[in-house]
Amino acid sequence: MPPFSRLARNTVEAPISFLMREALARPELISLAAGFVDQASLPLSETLEAVGQLLNSSAQGRAALQYSSTMGDTAVREALLSRLRVADGRSGEGPSVDQVIMTAGSNELLYQLGLILLDPDDIVLCAAPSYFVFLGALQGMRAHAVGLPVDEDGVLPEALDQMLKKARAEGDAERIKALYLTTYFDNPSSITTSQSRREQIFEIVDRHNHANQHLYIIEDAAYRDLRYFGDDIPSLHSLDRKQTTVIHTSSFSKSYSPGLRVGWGVLPKDLVQPLSNHQGNVNFGAPHFSQQVILQVVQSDAFESHLETLRMTYREKLETMVSAAQKYLGELSEVAWLPAKGGLYIWMQITGVNTAEDGDLFSRAIEKGVLYVPGCHCYPQRGAARQNDRIRLSFGVQSPERIDRGMQLLSEAIRETLSKKECRSVAR
Repeated sequence: MPPFSRLARNTVEAPISFLMREALARPELISLAAGFVDQASLPLSETLEAVGQLLNSSAQGRAALQYSSTMGDTAVREALLSRLRVADGRSGEGPSVDQVIMTAGSNELLYQLGLILLDPDDIVLCAAPSYFVFLGALQGMRAHAVGLPVDEDGVLPEALDQMLKKARAEGDAERIKALYLTTYFDNPSSITTSQSRREQIFEIVDRHNHANQHLYIIEDAAYRDLRYFGDDIPSLHSLDRKQTTVIHTSSFSKSYSPGLRVGWGVLPKDLVQPLSNHQGNVNFGAPHFSQQVILQVVQSDAFESHLETLRMTYREKLETMVSAAQKYLGELSEVAWLPAKGGLYIWMQITGVNTAEDGDLFSRAIEKGVLYVPGCHCYPQRGAARQNDRIRLSFGVQSPERIDRGMQLLSEAIRETLSKKECRSVAR
C-alpha cells in the first residue's frame, strides 16, 4: 500500500462528486442536485468590461498579472470590508483591513481554518443538517463534527448551551474549537438564523469562553446576497464588538462567478498571523488577477445591477419549484418542505422513505430522469440524529420549465415509492 498520510487516508470523495459525474454522464437527467449557478446569468459583459478596464493600462495590467501580498490586495480588502460595514449598518467601527484575508473561494478558507484550529479528535459544533463539503473536510482532518438540532430560526440555543455545559463537566471543553453556521439561507436547509437567535448564540458562546477555553464561531455568509424576500439582517459577526470570536467568511462564487474563485474572510485579531503564515506556505496568496477583476466590478455599478438581475432570476426559479412541489406533492401528508426566502435550495422531508442512494427512491428517481442530493450526507456523524428521509433540491442551474418537469418526475418517483411501501406493509 502506498505510504499515504493520515489526512489522505481519511479524506473521502465528496458525495456531490458522484452526483456531478452522474449528471455529466447522463445529460438527459434533470439535475436538481448540484448547487451550480444559473449559466445564462453569468456576467459575461460585466466581466469583459472589467477586464478591459483592468488591461487598458499596460502598467495596471502587468500589476494585476503579478503576485500580490499573502493576505490579498489591500484595495480589494478595503472595498469588501467597507461593503460589509454598510450591509451591517456600521460606520468606521469594527475590524481593520489587516483582519481581512482573500482566498481562492470560501471553501479554501474553511479548509485552512480547520488546519490551523483543529488537532485530531477536536470538535466542531454545527447545525444538523449542515454543509456536507465542510463535514467531509473535517473528517479528513480526523476532527469530529457534532450536530445541533435546529428549527426554522436556526440552531437551538438551549441545545448549544447544554452541549457546552456537558463538555465542561466531562472535561472535554478544550476539544470544542468552533461552532460552524451558515447564517443566511443555509446549505442545505435554506434556514436563515434569525436576529434574536444570532444574539442568543453569541451570548452563549461569549459566556462559555474564558482564559483557558476559547470557542470560535465560523459564520459562513456565502449566500447573503441571494435574498429574494424580506429584509436583510446584520451579520452575526457584527455582534462581536471585541473582534475575538466570530470568523466571517464569504464568497463571490454564488453572487457573481464561481470561475473567478474569489473568497474572503474577516478574522479575529489573534488568527490573522497564523492564517497568514499558513496561506503563505500554501499559495503565496489568492489569485491576484481575479481579485482585481472583482475590484473593478464592485467599484462600478455593475455588481449591484448584476445582483438585481440574479435575484429576479432565482426568485422566479424558487417560486417555480415551490409551486411545482405544491402542485405535484401538496396532497401527500408524507411530504413537507421548509420555506425559503433566498439561497439556492429547498429542503424536503418524505416521511418513512429512505432517500439515500441505497433506498428505493433514489434509483427510481434516476430511472424517471431526475437527480437530488440525499439528505443523509448533510448530517454530522455525532450529535443530533441523522435523518434518512430528507432530500436537498437545488433550483440554481435548471430553467423554470425543467424545474417544473423535474419536480413532476420526482413526484412520480415519490408516489411509486410510497405505494410500494404501502404494499409491503399490507403484505406483512
